Amino acid sequence: MFRWKRLLAIVCFLLCIIIIQSRNEEISGPFKGLLGNLLNPVVYLANGFFGGISGLWHSYVALVGVQAQNDEYKRLIDNLTLENVLLREKVSQSERLHDLLRFNEAYDFSTVASNVIGASDGYVKHIVIDRGSLDGVEKDDPVIGFQGLVGRVSRTFATTSEVGVILNISSNVSVMNSRTRAVGILRGDGRGHLFIDYYDRLDEVLPGDVIITSGLGRLFPKGIPVGRVSRVVKAKTGLFQNVYVEQDEDFYKLENVFVVKNFKK
Repeated sequence: MFRWKRLLAIVCFLLCIIIIQSRNEEISGPFKGLLGNLLNPVVYLANGFFGGISGLWHSYVALVGVQAQNDEYKRLIDNLTLENVLLREKVSQSERLHDLLRFNEAYDFSTVASNVIGASDGYVKHIVIDRGSLDGVEKDDPVIGFQGLVGRVSRTFATTSEVGVILNISSNVSVMNSRTRAVGILRGDGRGHLFIDYYDRLDEVLPGDVIITSGLGRLFPKGIPVGRVSRVVKAKTGLFQNVYVEQDEDFYKLENVFVVKNFKK
């Protein structure tokens, strides 16, 4: 009885294989007849399986190629970005030098063009420039930027010099209000700001007034811009008023300056 059941199961399996092959036109193979009915579906399934594996492999290889191409494009973009930054910096430097030249041409004195190569820490008290005694730079020579007054040479070496900027608390610059011609002494407050001392409380001064060097004392050429009045504090008593100045030159971003020579003292 068991043998008949086994035989019946085999016959049913073969009939299912024959029916599947006859209904699926895609199943084809090298075997014919009954052998084909048995093996061709297996061959079809195997081909499908290994074909899928092959497709995945080709897709992986293609993705690797795309990734390598993307890496190459990224490298090219990075190089172009760097070149663009360098070109912008060259244009910016050219514009700064042009401003310096135009500023220099507006005044009747000779100058030594210099690059800023160092600065003191914290609130700027001095800067270091790449010109020294071998370039004709001397102690107490005025130094200007294209926005205005920077300071005075405090020490010189063979190829470099130290410049004390006007923010220094020990700095004393005779200045005047370009509108009213009232004078005072510009000093640094030791905290990175400027104020005018000895400014007569009876002299008019308004926020926005332009402050320039007065030429008194003959330490600086007359007419060099310094900054603009930012705040005025009227004292209730005393002879003077407190005038605060916002400098035109940003001493924390100085790159190029002029050492002034041969101005009329």
